[in-house]
Amino acid sequence: MPKVSVYLPDALYRKARERDLPLSALAQEAIEQALRRASLDEWIAHERSRPRRTTHVVDTSRIMQEVRDEFGA
Repeated sequence: MPKVSVYLPDALYRKARERDLPLSALAQEAIEQALRRASLDEWIAHERSRPRRTTHVVDTSRIMQEVRDEFGA
């Protein structure tokens, strides 16, 4: 596994050390999340660029509100 250097501001480093946070694991997780988010953003952009398959628009926000009203959520 390659090693890399990650630079943190002094205050952030001190706070992380005070809480005994696993910096390497946190950095790996943050990078993985950023990659997943980028992939998701690309997929969403691709799907939005595709031609519509139907002209019928479903107002999911309204439907969800109706469900919440009915079930008290």
